[in-house]
Amino acid sequence: MSVILAQYHIVPNYFETVGKVVKIYTNQGVFALKEANVNRVYRNNLIENVRSLQDKGFRNVVPIYHTQSGDYIVEFNTKHYYLMPWIESVDEKSDENLHFQRMFTSLGKMHNSTQKEKKVDKDQLQIHYDTLTKRWSKDKEVLENFIEVAEDNWYMSPYELSYCTYFHKILSAHQFAKGQLDEWFKKMKETENTRVVMNHGNLSISHFLVNKRGEGVFINLENAQETTPIQDLTNYYKNSFKTYPIQQSDRNTWLKMYEKNFSLREEERMLFLSYMAYPTQFSSKISKYLKRSGVNNEKDNVRDLLNAYWHMINIEYFVSKIQEDIEAEKSIDGL
Repeated sequence: MSVILAQYHIVPNYFETVGKVVKIYTNQGVFALKEANVNRVYRNNLIENVRSLQDKGFRNVVPIYHTQSGDYIVEFNTKHYYLMPWIESVDEKSDENLHFQRMFTSLGKMHNSTQKEKKVDKDQLQIHYDTLTKRWSKDKEVLENFIEVAEDNWYMSPYELSYCTYFHKILSAHQFAKGQLDEWFKKMKETENTRVVMNHGNLSISHFLVNKRGEGVFINLENAQETTPIQDLTNYYKNSFKTYPIQQSDRNTWLKMYEKNFSLREEERMLFLSYMAYPTQFSSKISKYLKRSGVNNEKDNVRDLLNAYWHMINIEYFVSKIQEDIEAEKSIDGL
């Protein structure tokens, strides 16, 4: 450790491991040393991304220090590291909902400060639509074939019975997602430009800190890349709903905080709703169930299916609230 820090002319007093980061105490202050996934760092241009954000005036990221020789990534014993200031998050014990609101506010600011117009590649647009449509069509085949088989049985297994109970909800989600995708494709064919922004790439509340000045800062931007703004949103929300059944509007509030700083365009929102609503897990779970050996894992499979159902229902509530807000806006505009 001292060998690495010597390249920064830093002498450690002592250090401790906190998660995946080494917290280093020195006479010059407290620092954080993180081991980097070198392939990810260079593939996604971590240093360039952080510097680009700072050049655009976005200060809500933790800076990365360079060594005395100007290097941002240090190699030692075949491993790679980078150094940052240690930020003690003052928000950890405060209101959790407020912490999430701050994160989405900062994300909106990051997307806003890095947005670029990009000409729509009509050929790539068609390929993406065709690929997704084909995949979803195959998924639907699996969903419909399985219920036909289940309903033909004299005695359904617990798994089959559960699936039959959920089927109409699953099919409804599939149809809604496909409808939104079709609307998005139709809109995009008439659109000349689209937007790309700097996405965090691994958005998580554990990758967002609030410093003593009350400023939110993002850490761990190794997966950051320029792409559609809905990537951060979709990845985060899809994961956040993998829980027990919840019907709370806090997640919709976070999205509103984001849109105060970066409002989604109509076509972006269509694609977001399509990706969110699509019942991704079911066809793969059914395929896995059909390949099972023995009956000992029936209980686990039923539980697994129930978790997927809860996930879908949580998303359904979230999407329905977004639709309510869209309709409310249309009503106001129509006055």
